[in-house]
Amino acid sequence: MTFGERLKLLREENSLTQSELAKKLNISRQSVSNYENGSRFPNDVQLLVKISALFCVSLDYLIGLSNIRLSLPNQDMEKNPQFMENNESPYSTKRNVLEELFLEIDNMPLEDIKKVIKFIKVINGKL
Repeated sequence: MTFGERLKLLREENSLTQSELAKKLNISRQSVSNYENGSRFPNDVQLLVKISALFCVSLDYLIGLSNIRLSLPNQDMEKNPQFMENNESPYSTKRNVLEELFLEIDNMPLEDIKKVIKFIKVINGKL
C-alpha cells in the first residue's frame, strides 16, 4: 500500500474530507489530493511527522515500510528520571518488545490472532 493510499484510508477512517485534513495540516486541499492520488509526496519531514501524530500511526506505517500502525507517544525520558534505569528506559524496552510482538502477530492467521488476544485477556484477569 502506498503513502497516498494509506493517507486516504486514514483520512476516511477518521471521517475527514480532504479540505478538513488540509486545514488540520495547514496545507491546501489540492496538496492532500496530490498526495492521495500519488502524483506528489510531501517534501517536508515535519509534515509527515504531523500526519503521523494526527492519525496516531508510526512513520514506518505511514510511508509503507511496515504494516504495523503502532505509534507510541514520544516522551523525553532524559527529563523523567522515574523511567530511567541504567541509562535505558523501560519504555524503550517495552517499545522494542511490542514491535517484536506486532511483527510476529502481523504474519499470523486471523484465528490465531484471536487466540492470542483471548490468552492475553486471561492473563490480565479479564476473562
